[in-house]
Amino acid sequence: MTDPDPTRWIRAGWLIDGTGQPVVRNALIGVRDGILVSVGPAGSQSIDAVDVSTSTLLPALMDAHVHLAFSGSLDERVRTAQLEYTLEAAEAAVCRHLTDQWRHGVVAVRDGGDRLGATLHYKQTHERFKDEPVTVKAGGWAWHVPGRYGRMLGRAVPQGASPAEAVSAQIDAIDHLKIIQSGVNSIDRFGHATRPQFDQNTLRAMVGVAHRSGRPVMVHANGELPVRLAIAAGCDSIEHGYFMGEENLRRMADQGISWVPTVVPMSRLAEASSLRPDQIDIARRTVDHQLDQIRKAVQFGVTIALGTDAGSQGVDHGAAVRQELALLMAAGMRIEQAVRCATGHAARLMRLTDRGELRPGGRADFLVVDGSPDRLIDGLAHIASIWISGRRLSDQEVSSAGSIHPLPPSSSK
Repeated sequence: MTDPDPTRWIRAGWLIDGTGQPVVRNALIGVRDGILVSVGPAGSQSIDAVDVSTSTLLPALMDAHVHLAFSGSLDERVRTAQLEYTLEAAEAAVCRHLTDQWRHGVVAVRDGGDRLGATLHYKQTHERFKDEPVTVKAGGWAWHVPGRYGRMLGRAVPQGASPAEAVSAQIDAIDHLKIIQSGVNSIDRFGHATRPQFDQNTLRAMVGVAHRSGRPVMVHANGELPVRLAIAAGCDSIEHGYFMGEENLRRMADQGISWVPTVVPMSRLAEASSLRPDQIDIARRTVDHQLDQIRKAVQFGVTIALGTDAGSQGVDHGAAVRQELALLMAAGMRIEQAVRCATGHAARLMRLTDRGELRPGGRADFLVVDGSPDRLIDGLAHIASIWISGRRLSDQEVSSAGSIHPLPPSSSK
């Protein structure tokens, strides 16, 4: 009797498996029922296989910090309009940006929120959302202190309610909790840190509500004190973490707290022609400082997950992942380590236990990129093929990705 679904074999010139281990030369993987059943060196065995022996095979990518409702446009009119967008316009943006992610080989994202909770609403209200090519983890909106930074990303804690009570009212609907604990980085004063938004006891109460409901907590925090309080409160990840210092990095390593350093936004500001020369200089120095912190984090054993802050100024959805990978390598990571940040580490942060690593028993989601690993960053700009659950997608499927739920164009586009 003929096996209705025999194992399909793919032979690659190079394999990066997402675990951080060295590249495997002349690799062979086997897929059955959408699951990897064999991963390793091909050896001398002769077997009928799809031949991509001049290409590198790696896990499909993930972005652990995005804002799907926002455009990365540098046009100030667009960015200003986004502060007053309607839910319909925001959902249209979500749809477009999922397309952008998918076309760049990104199959999972963790959304950092917007004031309307548009990404969460999109996910909840579209019946065929489960068929989207990109898995979305949505936090709805972030919480911030009234009068402090965060209007675009979330909501202020309502008057008369404690922050923990505000979180309790939201928690059942979201995949993770987002808290804003500091302001943004200054391009006028190098290393300037804002004061914390929430004290340690308040943070601990908010984190406790989330953890009792099984939700992880991501905290936007820059500067030594805001980060230290977030770590002490038991958060799951520090987002951005500029100028947080060595002691905080050591605490994160000791407590198993992930770091999503988001270097791309500041790197893009360092290239912005609209800034003054002194501001560009501060942005460049800030990038260098963040890369130095990444070097130390690797030395201390901090788990780094790749996140781009896509949707922030100059940071385009999908394309930014390749840019962040290049910055991680500029901080001294080997290609295998950088890829792990965008695959295995990001998957664990998003609690996608069957993805991110190419190993027997895992889902067969992977990319084929022409050329050897030393050309991978450039090659990711033109991915040869995307495979999901062991099936190679056609060019038509890739080009139409994200159009499952057509929405009206955004008025702010």
